[in-house]
Amino acid sequence: MSTRTVRLAGDDTAVVAVARAARDAIAVDRNLSNRLVPAVMRLARDRQAFIAVPPDAAESRPSPKATGSASGDSSREVWPWILGVGLLAVSASASMFLPPVRGVVVEVEIALPIVVVATSLAVVLLPVAALLARRARTYPAYVGMVISAIVATILAAMAVYRMIVGTASRGVPFSEEQLRLWFIAAGVMLIELVVLIVVLRRRHAAGAVRTRPRAIVAGRRRTDIELRREAARLASMTPRTAADAAAVERHWLDAIAAIAPPPETLEQARRLGPVAWFVWTHFDGDIDVAALRGG
Repeated sequence: MSTRTVRLAGDDTAVVAVARAARDAIAVDRNLSNRLVPAVMRLARDRQAFIAVPPDAAESRPSPKATGSASGDSSREVWPWILGVGLLAVSASASMFLPPVRGVVVEVEIALPIVVVATSLAVVLLPVAALLARRARTYPAYVGMVISAIVATILAAMAVYRMIVGTASRGVPFSEEQLRLWFIAAGVMLIELVVLIVVLRRRHAAGAVRTRPRAIVAGRRRTDIELRREAARLASMTPRTAADAAAVERHWLDAIAAIAPPPETLEQARRLGPVAWFVWTHFDGDIDVAALRGG
């Protein structure tokens, strides 16, 4: 449906006077009046509410130019991979301290090098991921935050489990000295994961705040289109029978002739008809239509 609006000719006094004549002409057809007038009143309230809220400042705010865009883009591409490898290293390190899975126990000669390499890799990569994550996009930051929280929970659970069972676990038979060293390394990894989660959470929150003005602007545009569409629909309403249409038209022409508005107002009123004039007067937003409700 068309969203083209009509600007009425003449000053406010002339427009309101013709709108009063339009209201009286519409009242000749009770069916048309019952369908149109309440809908126009709702439209006028919605239009006033829309105008009362100033356009969001973000709409006219120029977007900041990217500085160092090449390095920024490259870091955005690289950090998820660094984060993924770091979290995988944490998981590999923690997995060596699990209880036996289906009775399978990894030999300490195999598990120990995995723990050393994975832990060292995680300790190095997690701070790098946190540093680069400051340029992350909103959604990847959220995903990274969730996965990091899961991995941190698993690591903490494994550390607590091994603290409880110690070397009595039926899993990999680490010595007390090896467990003590890993507890220290696990503490370091947990601290790094917490820092990483905080960085990602702040990055996600900052991105969400930046996208909110865009959503507000888009919502206002949709509302504006819907209001214009509704006004055009109401302006196209007609009486249901030819006899009613003739009666409304006759009353309308007599009323505006009696008012004798300025020539441009009279010409436009004849062309639009009472329904459209009544609708567009209420849709204008700047015209005081209170007199139309008072009789």
